[in-house]
Amino acid sequence: MQSKELEIRTLSSLAKVFPERIYGKAQRSAHSFLGAELSFQIALRMNSDAHTKTDYEVRVISRLNNITLYKVGLVPSVFPAYPSKENKDYITTQGGIFPDPLLPLEKNIFRAASYKWRSLWVSVKIPETATPGSYAIKLEFYKDGKKMGESRFNITVHSVKLPKSNFLYTNWFHCDCIADVHGVKIFSEKHWSLIEEYMCLAAQHGMNMILTPVLTPPLDTEVGAERPTVQLVEVEKAGGVYHFDFSRLKRYIEIAKKYGIEHFEINHFFTQWGAEFTPKVIAKVEGKIKKIFGWHTPALSADYTDFLSALIPSLTSFFESMGIPRENLYFHVSDEPYANHLEHYQKVSSLMKPLIEGCRQLDALSSYAFYERGLVETPVVATNHIIPFIEADVDNLWCYYCCSQHQNVSNRFFAMPQERNRIIGVQMYKFGIKGFLHWGYNFYYTYLSRRVVNPYLETDAGEIYPSGDAFCVYPHKNGAIPSLRLKVFSEALSDMRLLSLLEKKIGKEKVEKELDRLMGESITFETSSPKANFFNELYDMIFSYLDN
Repeated sequence: MQSKELEIRTLSSLAKVFPERIYGKAQRSAHSFLGAELSFQIALRMNSDAHTKTDYEVRVISRLNNITLYKVGLVPSVFPAYPSKENKDYITTQGGIFPDPLLPLEKNIFRAASYKWRSLWVSVKIPETATPGSYAIKLEFYKDGKKMGESRFNITVHSVKLPKSNFLYTNWFHCDCIADVHGVKIFSEKHWSLIEEYMCLAAQHGMNMILTPVLTPPLDTEVGAERPTVQLVEVEKAGGVYHFDFSRLKRYIEIAKKYGIEHFEINHFFTQWGAEFTPKVIAKVEGKIKKIFGWHTPALSADYTDFLSALIPSLTSFFESMGIPRENLYFHVSDEPYANHLEHYQKVSSLMKPLIEGCRQLDALSSYAFYERGLVETPVVATNHIIPFIEADVDNLWCYYCCSQHQNVSNRFFAMPQERNRIIGVQMYKFGIKGFLHWGYNFYYTYLSRRVVNPYLETDAGEIYPSGDAFCVYPHKNGAIPSLRLKVFSEALSDMRLLSLLEKKIGKEKVEKELDRLMGESITFETSSPKANFFNELYDMIFSYLDN
């Protein structure tokens, strides 16, 4: 039922609702399982000139209680895609406004628009104790006490509960960006409160590993410049001996553990794109605060080697004292080394290897030679360079994508269909990927961290990275809010876990055959544009086996 004034369409979570059009299919029902989060959307358009009277009260009627409503916000993109003719299967490559932030719906009042579409996001959390069966959700829309329309959605809850995942997932957590975008002092009580809110949101959406700035991470920084100091370990040098205060690190670990994050990704110990220099290190030396290492320090400096030899054993012992085993610590050498950095990377890597024995070592890379030489224990490989690693049956293989993975493969840019975001879960399942890394949980700077941006106004890091690459959450009041893309990636993680559960029942070979049948071709990392109903058919298939 709906009035002539209010036009209503019920859609899947994979739809994108633009003011002038809807990209995606109608959907009125879905499968779910115990402990899951399921989302759908309602697009509304007010067919009236009364543009000052567009507020509607939303009433939710359901036996399910944990239902959260968001208004899907619209943000601009000047640079949604690289100017390449090879960019296929985008919604658009033109600049404009895009749906992305999920804004809390205050007082259940939804503001529609005259002759323009707006979207309501409905998030439903299924209790682990729910009784399997069919659950209806009805949303009614009222104006001045009069019912103007309604939307109905049906959820079939199956008696399936996913076991704890062994898959590791991290988006780089930028503490300095939190302080700068909220205008607070680093490591003030307000900053710590914000760190907790951002970390809680990350954990709620599947992150179980957190980038931990033991030292200020040497990432996305112009040579000679530096990012704000977010060094968790306080360093003092007296009489030629290093002393370390882990108080701030202890607080950071405790916040992570509070939200179930058990794996810690230690910042890179050498600079990005070549490992030529050291991170910035601030220390108290003979009573005075100074920068003891940084761009002025060659990577192979004897002084820095001595520093690492003192820091890392103390660091790993401290983590163990906090109940974090060494195998839950992941150390970085340098981010994205290229083939021409191989010899130098081998030298700096050899400095760290004896110091991190029993821990893990991982780096994002594209060249198979780094793994072949035994330089990277856990390779995190760009999805468009991963085939040699798969063919070599590399154990403990991770993957990542960033701005460079814009052709054929999965990604989360504003301009891409959400199916292209979500398919990564199916791909990672098929190829036995053990972890996923992305560099931009909350990178609110321009390219090379030259200035802070307002992520509601500038979404492309200064027209350098396609919108959607640099961050997947938005600052909001006393914390952060999710994006459409963060929610859909969480769905991809659920797909992966469901497929792993199905494998235990019917075997991997049969699961893969079913996936290829649904895709219409053999799934690879480059089959990233499934048909619109692929995921509905995927869940039909999964539960047809799990229910029997």
